[in-house]
Amino acid sequence: MPCSCIPRWPQAAKSQLGDNFVIQARSHADRELEVHLAKNKNGLSKPTAAEYAGEAAKEFLEVLRQVANTIPLPGLGQAVALATKIIEACEDSHATLEHAQELKMHVKTLVTLLVDGLKGKKEEEIEEKLKKDIEALQQDLTYIQRKLDEIASQHALLIIFFRTINRDKVDKCVRRLDNAMARFNISRAISHSNLLDSLEKQITEFYSNQQKTLDSLNNGMNKVLAILNNGQPIDSSLSVVPSRSIMPANGDIFYGRDLLVEKLVHILTEAGKDGQKYARVCLLGPGGMGKTSAALAVMAHPEVRKRFLEHNQIWVPCVKAKSVSLLLDTLYSSLGTTRNSGNTLRDIISEIKASTDPLVILLDNFETPWNVIESRSETEQILYEIDKISHVTLFITMRSSIPPCDGKHWQTFEIEAVDGDAARQIYLDISPAGNDDPMVSTLLQTLGHMPLAITLMARRARMTGLGAGKLIEEYDRLGTAMLGQAQNSVDAKHSLDVCISLSVESPPMKKRPDAYELLASLAMLPVGTTYGLLTKWWVPNQPNLLDALQVLVETSLMQRRETHYFVLPVIRSYILTPSRFPEGVRIAITKSACNFLLQHNSSPGDLSFKEHADALSAEEGNLQAILLDISEADPDLIKAFLVLAKHQLSTRLRLETIEHVLKLARQMKGHPEIMGDALTCYGKMLFSLDRYDDALEQFSLAHQEFLSIPNEQQAAYSLLDKVQVSMHMWPLGISQSERLQLIMDAKIVFERLGDAQGAILCLHHYGYVIGQYGDYEEGVKLLTQAGDMFKAFPDPLNYAKCLHDLQTVYYWDENYDAALESGRAAVQELKQFREYYNLTDSMELVGRTLFMKGHYPEALDTLFEALERGQAYGSPLSIAEILEIMGRTWAKMGQIADAKGAYAEAIQYHSSSSVERGLIRCQFLIRQADDPSLIPSPQEQDELDMWYREF
Repeated sequence: MPCSCIPRWPQAAKSQLGDNFVIQARSHADRELEVHLAKNKNGLSKPTAAEYAGEAAKEFLEVLRQVANTIPLPGLGQAVALATKIIEACEDSHATLEHAQELKMHVKTLVTLLVDGLKGKKEEEIEEKLKKDIEALQQDLTYIQRKLDEIASQHALLIIFFRTINRDKVDKCVRRLDNAMARFNISRAISHSNLLDSLEKQITEFYSNQQKTLDSLNNGMNKVLAILNNGQPIDSSLSVVPSRSIMPANGDIFYGRDLLVEKLVHILTEAGKDGQKYARVCLLGPGGMGKTSAALAVMAHPEVRKRFLEHNQIWVPCVKAKSVSLLLDTLYSSLGTTRNSGNTLRDIISEIKASTDPLVILLDNFETPWNVIESRSETEQILYEIDKISHVTLFITMRSSIPPCDGKHWQTFEIEAVDGDAARQIYLDISPAGNDDPMVSTLLQTLGHMPLAITLMARRARMTGLGAGKLIEEYDRLGTAMLGQAQNSVDAKHSLDVCISLSVESPPMKKRPDAYELLASLAMLPVGTTYGLLTKWWVPNQPNLLDALQVLVETSLMQRRETHYFVLPVIRSYILTPSRFPEGVRIAITKSACNFLLQHNSSPGDLSFKEHADALSAEEGNLQAILLDISEADPDLIKAFLVLAKHQLSTRLRLETIEHVLKLARQMKGHPEIMGDALTCYGKMLFSLDRYDDALEQFSLAHQEFLSIPNEQQAAYSLLDKVQVSMHMWPLGISQSERLQLIMDAKIVFERLGDAQGAILCLHHYGYVIGQYGDYEEGVKLLTQAGDMFKAFPDPLNYAKCLHDLQTVYYWDENYDAALESGRAAVQELKQFREYYNLTDSMELVGRTLFMKGHYPEALDTLFEALERGQAYGSPLSIAEILEIMGRTWAKMGQIADAKGAYAEAIQYHSSSSVERGLIRCQFLIRQADDPSLIPSPQEQDELDMWYREF
């Protein structure tokens, strides 16, 4: 009886399907016959390119499986075997199943990356988490294989008709595989083809070398078995003769060390000639800088190989020589010593003296035996004994800044970070996808251009597919742990944490806990500091500062450049990790920073102003870093860091400090005066950055804060701040009558409170506003009067500002001689106060005045100096206006190309300013440089008339 659940096909459809099957069967038979007829006489056809590729792919999968089986990780070999079956299933079904090719590539990439990363590792080097992840991967691959088997078992007709259902199954497999890739931190965004080509070569080469080693062992064992079975005497060729250690090959990725390598090669090859003693070279520096790589590059140089035959280049890896006996054992085996008298050192010396050919001994990572303080004299004696042998060149690498044996007779080189170009080459060789990433340079700077850190970060980029910006975020969050954590015996080449910990946990550091505290203190000072500042401000209570400094220099955890001590960026990141950083150090350094700021809080005109300004400039980077690390508000702390913000307002514009101060201030309740002071500083910073609307808003908020106290005096000063910023706004933010009224309101408050300085400031502003609106004579009169009063007060800074505004009104009145006189006087006064905003403007106006008088070369000299000041200060509008008038000056001198270049540069700065008028002027001036007869449009004419009276 037919089953009622099976639908009945209409007869016509059934017939049509039957015909289609016949046609398909015949078509398939015809194709088979054509292939058969195409075979040659021997019955063999020439393989196609696709067949060659397929065969090569199968061979690689077999190699991958063989290598996986040698890795001591349970389940990995089985996972690779499952992956191989899945790949084969995808190959068979890719024509009928959508996304099969994508699934195949994901599976192949995943297992290839895993095998490549684990090949050659010992069981103890493999993390426990990875073992669990492999178990989960086995389950995922088993699931995927089962689903593909279900699809493969379907009749061809069902595969066609249930394409959507099957596609969903494959998609589910792809998603499951995506989760597996995420577990292993592998991104789908990886460029599979390029990556797989590279990894296939590496794995195949590893497998080939492994097979050669096994073949050699098998041959040796066969000979031994033959001897044992036949009772033959042992062939002398099979006796074990110690051989000298082979110098390792240097890596392919090696940039930025050409000059260093050339110097070292010259020393090694020239020493010993004409009866001279052979070289004693010491290559020093922190871990991760590439000392070993540089040393191996020297040893591989053709000139060095010519000078020292291969068996006379002795590689002595000292990284595990944690005692004198281990050092001697390492030397003994590296030299291939045969003598065994019971005195290892004597045997070593005899081996070295057995030949008089030039011999070079490379003692790599010599800090390990040297840092064992208790046996240092014995280690020193070993060096002295070898040093006595005339034909020996000693070449040492050490994690230190001090060579052994008090530096006697050593030619010392300190290796530093590579330059930006070399750092970029290292990164892109490993992760080519970063070539067009604009954030790569910032990432490399964050890592301090340290080669090991760059290498590990580039590998992370290649594995995850993340861009440099995201990697910076992760590095800021995770620190050096992102680049390999110190666990399970991971070696220093694969973990930045391990590399740094070798120095941090070295015997000298363990012996001096105060050295670690000093290191932590220095880690909070990113730009470094001097010995004098350490003793007076940063660590005044450190009892044995010199001894602690000595240890940090010995271990190369601290660097010294002239008088400054500093810690490298990656070491800072390692030390600042919360689990490693002593909280007491953070509290002490923050307190020291506050004391430093409050003790350097002087105003222009004070006797100590210049000294204090210099001190603040020297420590500015450190102070800002300390502030930005603070997350809890405190009134005294905010008062201290406002000193830094006001210093930056005068010398170099930076918003980070004042914005963080405001963020902290807003956390507090009941401190309106501090909030008003911070808002005022922020408003002045925004004003200097030409953000006039934002500045006006901050001054209004400050005015409200001061009134809430109430503090009428400070509120009145806020009114004058609003007047000052409104004079630069276009269209005008406040009308002339409103400005004058604000000035009079402030004047009334100052007079009532007896604030003579505030009252004079009102007179100053009143004169400037009058002058701006065309009453030049009255403006000059009031400004002159205010200037005399400031001078007598005395208030030297406001006197200098008054001279600058007087200069401006004279310029508007086209009284260029008077403008020049006032301007030059203003420049002289402002220079002593580090008031770079007004100084830059005043110098620019002197240059503009000289231009109007036709003194073009002198104008250019002044404008160049103004440009330098403006760029150091950072006000985009000031820089743009200086470049613009420089362009006009060059145009008048007939230097059209220079003029156009200045205009184009000015446009860039005008574009970053909130003021658009300059863009219109410069765009016209560029066109006019090519066509002097060009007539400006009405809008262009208005802008030119406002700025240049002669247009």
